[in-house]
Amino acid sequence: MALTFGSRLQAFLDQPLPITVGTTRRDGSVQMNPVWYEYSDGQVWLNGGPKRDWVLHMRRDPRVTLFLMDPAKMFRWAQIQGRLADTSAEGADEHIERLSQRYTGGPYRNPKVDRLIVRIDPERVTGGENRQPWDVGEA
Repeated sequence: MALTFGSRLQAFLDQPLPITVGTTRRDGSVQMNPVWYEYSDGQVWLNGGPKRDWVLHMRRDPRVTLFLMDPAKMFRWAQIQGRLADTSAEGADEHIERLSQRYTGGPYRNPKVDRLIVRIDPERVTGGENRQPWDVGEA
């Protein structure tokens, strides 16, 4: 089921907040990693390396939970449950540059070796702001 995000949730996602990626390890425990993201074309786009544990976990079990919180207002938050849609090396170097500009205001400082765009299809959103749930609908 595809979701549509309303203007309030999109405005929240447009802020350069870190997102925490929750994946499931082989033993069933949860691994959580803070990463940079952007919301584009109805998906959450992450950027990582093919040997990163969180990427490997998603390839084995495509279920993922993403969590972001406004550091100034901790009760303004969103939890996005979704599934790995795909990964792609094409455009990944440019994507990490765009994310670096968004989050640091400057170029990406690390080597761009084996970068991947990791796209997540949102399936469920919880959370909100000011006790109001986010404006999410079915496409």
